[in-house]
Amino acid sequence: MDSDNNEKNGNNILIDILERQKKDLVVRFLKKHEEVEANKSFIDKIMSNLSDLIVVLSADLKIVQANKEFYKVLEVKEQETGLSLGDITGKESLQLLTGRLSAGEFQDMETTLISHSGKPVPVIIRGTTYVTESGRILHMLVASDRRDFYEVMGRMREVQDQLIHSGRLASLGEMAAGIGHELTQPLNTVLLLARNCIKAMENPLHNAAMIKENLITIIERVNHSSSIIRSLKGFASKVKEEVAPVRINVIIFDVLSFLDAQLLLSDIKVDLTLDENDNMVLGQEVRIEQVLLNLIQNAIQAMAETRDPILRISTFKHTGVDPESLQPKSYVGISVIDNGEGIEVDVLNKIFDPFFTTREVGSGMGLGLSIVERIVRGFGGHIKVTSTPHNATTFTVYLPEYVNNNYRE
Repeated sequence: MDSDNNEKNGNNILIDILERQKKDLVVRFLKKHEEVEANKSFIDKIMSNLSDLIVVLSADLKIVQANKEFYKVLEVKEQETGLSLGDITGKESLQLLTGRLSAGEFQDMETTLISHSGKPVPVIIRGTTYVTESGRILHMLVASDRRDFYEVMGRMREVQDQLIHSGRLASLGEMAAGIGHELTQPLNTVLLLARNCIKAMENPLHNAAMIKENLITIIERVNHSSSIIRSLKGFASKVKEEVAPVRINVIIFDVLSFLDAQLLLSDIKVDLTLDENDNMVLGQEVRIEQVLLNLIQNAIQAMAETRDPILRISTFKHTGVDPESLQPKSYVGISVIDNGEGIEVDVLNKIFDPFFTTREVGSGMGLGLSIVERIVRGFGGHIKVTSTPHNATTFTVYLPEYVNNNYRE
């Protein structure tokens, strides 16, 4: 009887222990579940507040999970299932991403995603691959939306184009005196010859030869004035052109021809030492004109107090190092040298800064050399300056040479 009671008590104790262990397991399971849910909720909150687009892909590139920004930017409904990477990328982008993912982790790949409505979304993507304990392969992509960046860059290019055009108009203003002088001479000649013709008409038969000669001269002077005005209008209204092979020597002659009156008024001698080869660069004619125009006008102003001003311009080939690839590269060099007032040492490192100028207040905005430096850099080139105060200044522009093996003179 006692043994039965003992056995019964022992069973009850064992049942109590098992019940407590069961309850303890349930409690621990519930706590673990709460922790998992809390972590999941925390992760979801983090993902939903990130400005980047985050997407988790399965091994076959099906979309497993994504954050709210992903659905918002790509205009996809969160409840939509069965989406794959191919549904949000073009063919080329899909091939690139697939190749990068197969190689493992990658950084900063520029590509374009496609929204549900077909709008392109430029992004920079980082990716990584993770293998779970059960052997499941997951890919995670983090994409930064670059639309705002490209919009800002577009606006900056528009502003730069406007600055360059404003610089051209400012250059025209500085040339006004020379152009006025150039037009005054033929107009005075036309006026004088016209008056002579009126007097000669009193006896037209006797003065027929003189009248004819005067009229021919008037036509020549009018045509000359018209060409100056056409050149002026063309220079002021030239719009942005496509990048194309440009002959440097031809542009130099065009700019000097345009500045001929200003050089003549300033009594400046021009010494040209141009490479015999037909040196060509890949650029925009109107912008390279702007570079040379600004540099030559600066040289003219620097020689305002010089007794025997000489403007020296030379072109040459130069082998330098490409700053991006660090490989040897062929450049066309253009040097503009004056024997003017020079530039002080403490000013040399500031001359390309926007709005920096050594002129008197009201006589310049200080944008000329800043624009020149931007244009040259935009064509993959660079510019150097050396100067001896009260003696001479040399600006040398280096532009990548354009080589066309099929080109013939």
